Amino acid sequence: MQESTFIAKNEENWKALEEFNRQLQKRGGIKPSRHMDAGDVREFARLFRLASHHMAYAKTHFPGGQALPYLNGIVGVAHNYFYVREASSLSHVKNYFLYIFPKAVRESWGFWVAAAAFFALGMLFAGFYVADDLSRMGDIMPGFSEQQVVDVIFQEGTGSGVSWEYAVMAAFITTNNITVAFNAFALGMLAGLGTVFILVYNGLIVGGLFGFLHQSGANMLVAYALILPHGVMELMAIFLCGGAGLMLGKGMLIPGSHSRKHSLIKQAKKAATLIPGIITLLIIAGLIEGFFTPLAISAWAKIIFAGLTGVAMVGYFRVGVKKA
Repeated sequence: MQESTFIAKNEENWKALEEFNRQLQKRGGIKPSRHMDAGDVREFARLFRLASHHMAYAKTHFPGGQALPYLNGIVGVAHNYFYVREASSLSHVKNYFLYIFPKAVRESWGFWVAAAAFFALGMLFAGFYVADDLSRMGDIMPGFSEQQVVDVIFQEGTGSGVSWEYAVMAAFITTNNITVAFNAFALGMLAGLGTVFILVYNGLIVGGLFGFLHQSGANMLVAYALILPHGVMELMAIFLCGGAGLMLGKGMLIPGSHSRKHSLIKQAKKAATLIPGIITLLIIAGLIEGFFTPLAISAWAKIIFAGLTGVAMVGYFRVGVKKA
């Protein structure tokens, strides 16, 4: 066989391997198993073995030809990805936030949308329930002090800043949301029922509070400006944790072709992929609450900022997934 025929016959496979190498290089040189699906990993392995065989053939039959240097290059790079190269810690972090986390959010959308629906169900019910009769807030939060909240909500201020009483309310809701988020995940072990309970019950609390505020004559623009700038990210974190909890529940209730144990382990691994990103969302939300929410600026500016954080999250999740 002439070298030109050898190249023409196999060049397509070599180019495919070279493209795999190029994609791995873009992701910081990590091993293929860290972000490729099983089918891509198998194809990469096949092309790597085939090119290695072709390299040996070229060394024997075309030692001074043009194919050998090219094959040495692509096979050497692929070998590093398979056996040697490990990404640095910084590369792992970069890869996680640029590709893995957004992709995990996209792939788990059905679970966290279901979690959001359970939360919204409780919130809407409590909002109308309490708005119809303010004394019913005590049914949702035993020990609820109506007079204390009335004293707070009528201190509306000018709308350009946040009074201490409003800041206390914000801190309470933030702490509550963080607790809710991780309880929603952990209680997924109870066949998902614990997650559903946490989501619905805390939706009741949030809905009841806003129903109470609205019917009590509070300045709702100030109230929304207090909660939404950091609340958009906090709620997303809660929904993602709830979705992770529902994944655990699915692993226990619907094992499919796997044993219940293996199904739970499989779903737990998927759910765990979300946790570092969720923690980061909560940290960012906390920073927004601590440094942005108290600023003496227009309430409308804070509402617009909240909207921008929502748009930014949507863009981040979509762009990250497209690159993965």
